[in-house]
Amino acid sequence: MKAKFDGRIAAIAVIPFIIACLFELLVFNISSIKTLGNDPIEIATDVMTDEDGRCSVNFESADTYVNSVLIEDVAVVNAGYLDMHVSLTDDGDKYEYAMATERVVPGVRNSGYINIYPYGKVHDICVHIEVSEGASAYVGRITINARRPFGINPIRMAVIWLVAAILLCAFKYGYKINCKRGDIRQLVCIVLCFVIFAAAGRWLSVSDELILSCPWPHHKQYQQLAVSISNGSIGLDDLAVDERIINSDNPYDTIALMVEEIPYNMDYAYYNGRYYVYFGIIPELLLYYPHYMITGEQMTNFKADMYLYILLAAGIMLLIRELIFRYAGDADRRSSRIPFAVYLLMCLSTCFFSNIVYLISKPDIYNIPIMAGMAFTFLGVGLWLASDEVSGSYVVNCILTAAGSLCMALVAGCRPQLLIFSVAAIFIFMIREDASGRLSLKERSLFAKGKVVQTVCFIVPFVLVAVVVCGYNYQRFGNILDFGATYSLTTNDMNHRGFNLDRLLRGLFCFLLQPPVMKTDFPFMESALLSSDYMGKNLCEYAYGGAFVANLTLLSVFAPLFKEVKGFTKNAVCMVWTFCAGALVIACFDVNGAGVLYRYTCDMIPGFVIASLIMWIILLGDEEKKADRLKIYTILLLWGLFYSFLVFVGPEGGINLKNDSVVLYETIRQAFKW
Repeated sequence: MKAKFDGRIAAIAVIPFIIACLFELLVFNISSIKTLGNDPIEIATDVMTDEDGRCSVNFESADTYVNSVLIEDVAVVNAGYLDMHVSLTDDGDKYEYAMATERVVPGVRNSGYINIYPYGKVHDICVHIEVSEGASAYVGRITINARRPFGINPIRMAVIWLVAAILLCAFKYGYKINCKRGDIRQLVCIVLCFVIFAAAGRWLSVSDELILSCPWPHHKQYQQLAVSISNGSIGLDDLAVDERIINSDNPYDTIALMVEEIPYNMDYAYYNGRYYVYFGIIPELLLYYPHYMITGEQMTNFKADMYLYILLAAGIMLLIRELIFRYAGDADRRSSRIPFAVYLLMCLSTCFFSNIVYLISKPDIYNIPIMAGMAFTFLGVGLWLASDEVSGSYVVNCILTAAGSLCMALVAGCRPQLLIFSVAAIFIFMIREDASGRLSLKERSLFAKGKVVQTVCFIVPFVLVAVVVCGYNYQRFGNILDFGATYSLTTNDMNHRGFNLDRLLRGLFCFLLQPPVMKTDFPFMESALLSSDYMGKNLCEYAYGGAFVANLTLLSVFAPLFKEVKGFTKNAVCMVWTFCAGALVIACFDVNGAGVLYRYTCDMIPGFVIASLIMWIILLGDEEKKADRLKIYTILLLWGLFYSFLVFVGPEGGINLKNDSVVLYETIRQAFKW
C-alpha cells in the first residue's frame, strides 16, 4: 500500500511537471524554434524620435522573406513605453499596408520582438516608432529576421504544473484524504494556504501604481474623517460649503452645479450646510482613526483594503470548513466526506473570486466598505456555524456566537444592505430537522431553556453596534436609519431617482447574466456592453459580465430544482434559498437605488457564493457520484480562476494596469506570447 501511495504522489508531481516543460518548450517558445534558421539583417542603429515624438526607418528592396522585427536597447524619456508598427509591400500587395501597433516597454524581456506575417517575400519595409506628446525615445538597433532566444518563465511553468496536477487528481487519481477536525497536518496546510492567500492579496493590493499614489481628493475621505474625529467632530468642517449650494433648491443636481459653476466636493455627503462621509463608519473606527491616533500618520486605502482582505480570507476558510462538517460531515461532525484537497480548492476559488479580485486589486475609497462588509459577513456566518454545538463546550459556543454576532452587526457600519444575510441565523440556530426529517424548532439553540446565555451573546453585539451606528446616523442626519447615501453629491440625484421596473430588470440582467466581450488578443476580455434604449437616466459603468457568467460554480444553486439530484436536507435548501433571496434583494436595491456598477455586484456575491458552496458540498458528499461531479466542479473552478485573472488585467475604466503599471502589464502580456 505504501509503495502504491508513494507512486501516486510521484505521478501527481512528475506528470504535470513534464506537461509544464512541454508547454514551455514547444508552445511558448515556438517562435524561438521557428527562427533558429533565420539570417538576421540589421536595418538601423541609433534611432531617435524627432520633436513630434516620431520616427520611421525604411528598408527598401529587401526582396526576402521576413518573419520578425526586433527593436533592442530601448530608452524612453517622459513615457513608459513606445508604440511601434510595421508597414510594407510584399508579393501579394503592390501598395504599402500597415500592420497592428505593438507596445514596446524598456526592461521587459522580448517586448521588442514582434512576429509579422506578410504575403510571400517582403519588398519594402518601414518601421514606425511613436511616443506620447512631450516624450522621446532612443532605439539602439532594429533588426529583421532576428533569432528569438529561448526563454523559461518559472511562474508560467508553476501555473501550468498546478493546473495539470489539479486536473490529474480530479480525472484520474482522485483525492483520498478527507477533512478531519484536529488533524495537525491539515491545520498546518490550512495555515500555509492562508499565508499564501494573504501574500497574494498583498501583491494584488499594490499592483496598480496609480492607486498607490491616490491623486484624487475625494478618495481621502476616511483620512479626513480621522482628523475630524480627533478634533471632536463627525463632520468634515475643514471643507468649506459654497453659499450658493446652501441656498440651492436642489444641491444634489450636480450637473446644474457644474453648469452654474458652483464649486462642490464630488462624492461627499452634503446635508444641512455641512459635508460628511457617507461611507460606512466601521472601517474608520477599526483602521483609519486608530492608525492616525497611534502613529500620527494617515493609513492609505490600499493598506486598509489589504487588511480587510486578509480578514475576508480567514472568514472564507473558516466558513467553508464549517459548512463541510455541517452538510457533509459524520454524525459527530469530526470528519467529513469531502476530501481535504477539495476544501483547499474551494478556499482558493472563493478567495480569488472575480469580484473579490476586483476589490483587492482596485483598493480605492469606494471598495473599502464593500470589502469590509464582505469580510464580516463571511467571518460572521463562519463563527455562527462554528458555535453550533461542535466544540462540546457551552462557554466556547457562547463566545463564538457572540463573535459571530459582532461581525454580522459590524456589517451595518460597512455596507448595511449586507445585513440581510443575518437572516441565515434562523436556520443555523433555530429551525432544524428533527428525527423524522421535518423542520422543527424543538432543537433550537437560541431562545430555549438552558440557552439563555447563548441567546444573550447572540443579541447583545447587535444592540451595542446599533447604538454606535444609529447614534452616528442621528448625529449627522437626524435619523437613526439614514446612512446618508442619498445625500451624496454624485453623478445623479439619488433623492429623486425613484423606482423603475424597466431599469430594475435591465440592471438585474447585467448583474446576473450579462456576457462579457471576449476576444483573441490579450487581455482576452473587454467590458460588457451595457448600452441600451432605456428611455431615462441611468448610471452605468464598465462591467465584466454577470455573476453566473463570471463564475459558473454558482450554477449549483439551481441543483435543488432537479428531482434526480438527491441528498439535500430541508435545512440546507432553506439556507440556500435564504442566501439567494438575500442576494437578489440586495441586487434589486443597488440597481434601483444607484445603478449598474461592477463593484455593486460584490454586495450580492456573498449570498450566491455561500449558497453555491452549500450545494457543492452536498453534491460532492455523495460517494456514488462524487467522481463525476468532482470533474465538473474542477473544470468550472479553473474557469472561474481564469476569469478572475481576466478581470485583474482588464483594461477598462480609469484605473487599470495597462495605463497605470505598464511594466507589470507588459510582463504579464509577454507570458501569453509565443
